[in-house]
Amino acid sequence: MDRRTAAAALCSVAMRAAMLLMVWAILGVAAARARADRLAPDEVANKNAGGYVIAAPLFTYSTDLGSGFGARAYYYWNGHPDEPGFADTPYVYRVFLQAFASTRGAQFHWLDFDAPTLHGSPYRVRARLIYHYDPSSYYFGLGERALPPLTYPGSPRQFHRFDAYARDQARIVDGMTYAKYDQYDLLRPVMLASVERLVAGDRVRLLAGVGASYARVRDYTGTQVDGTDARGARRQAREVQTRLAADCAAGIVVGCSGGKDDFVRLGASYDTRDYEPDPNRGSFIDAAIDLGTTVLASRYKYLRALVAARGYWSPIPDRADLVLAARAMFEAQTDGAPLFSMDTLPFTDDPSAGLGGHRTLRGFRQDRFVGSVMTLGNAEVRWTWGHARLLGQRFGFIIVPFVDAGRPFDSLGGLSARNWQASYGGAFRIAWNQATLVTVDYGRSSEDAGLYVNFNHIF
Repeated sequence: MDRRTAAAALCSVAMRAAMLLMVWAILGVAAARARADRLAPDEVANKNAGGYVIAAPLFTYSTDLGSGFGARAYYYWNGHPDEPGFADTPYVYRVFLQAFASTRGAQFHWLDFDAPTLHGSPYRVRARLIYHYDPSSYYFGLGERALPPLTYPGSPRQFHRFDAYARDQARIVDGMTYAKYDQYDLLRPVMLASVERLVAGDRVRLLAGVGASYARVRDYTGTQVDGTDARGARRQAREVQTRLAADCAAGIVVGCSGGKDDFVRLGASYDTRDYEPDPNRGSFIDAAIDLGTTVLASRYKYLRALVAARGYWSPIPDRADLVLAARAMFEAQTDGAPLFSMDTLPFTDDPSAGLGGHRTLRGFRQDRFVGSVMTLGNAEVRWTWGHARLLGQRFGFIIVPFVDAGRPFDSLGGLSARNWQASYGGAFRIAWNQATLVTVDYGRSSEDAGLYVNFNHIF
């Protein structure tokens, strides 16, 4: 069996494993208690009272970002054990601040606020302000055009490994290179704010929110970029027409000149998780709609809809702290969505971007697959194998094997069970004072691999 055939077989096995784990977790959730709404007594006893601060460094490495460094600091206010909600809310409110930059020029700075029950009311308030700059934002084409194998106009070959593909693109021929063929320069500050109203015994949340952003899009066509000459030395060369420039010229994508992208977000969720940051049992089902509208001075008009379901099940709670966790997601959006926001996955609790990267398909590049229709499935086995106390802090240690699968489609009519892209890997996570999780994930796919250091479960 050659390498390509083995990789295809492995992807097929990973996808089937993901499907089986998702079915298993969902069946387990259906058999679990209908109202998993309180922490276990030992977890309540170990929950911090009052306020506390957690700070940790961030480090990551990838060939597109280089080495990334930063830090994130959290402040939590939990209230006190005799106050309502102490046993069944993760915190009264939480604020975090992140600063992050990479050696390749990317920056991701983030200020976030969350109050699950504002002043004891049935309203949840969330707000985030993000400064995002990436001079190497990926664009591999939309929909099924991005499915493997990797190709570009400067070579007749089909590439099944991303590292070989990137090396070949960087070659300088007659003073020209394709080194930035799949990349563009994106600056995009974003503001999101939402209010959720808890109803039906606090199991259902109705969400209304607004988002505002501005995108500056710069294409590399005709600019001087780093390439590799015939002797393997790096030097400057002129970039040929990029994939994005070609698609913009052909009218395939919207948003090539950037501009304001403002939208209204409406959503609803159903939540029976026992503990939101690190659930052992329960389910979370959410749906959201983004409406881009000129009423908010946006340049773009579009509709985006997402529906997702997550399940958590502890099959042997008396013997081991073992959780089967699974997520399935479906999204569709209209043609008016700008290219720089088409990767948005508006989960009501934690909007993400993909498909590809740490929060969706680990082992593929960020935004490896983006389209008008996107599907995603994730399955994890979370085993908490140990606990420790150090300097007044409580830690739990978690091992997490996982499989991910997903793919883009050109339209709703093209939905198919074929050609799903799968990845697999493992993670080591540390539960820090219950509400914060530090995670190191390593994922592999048929064409690439990724190492990610970040916070919290991906779902």
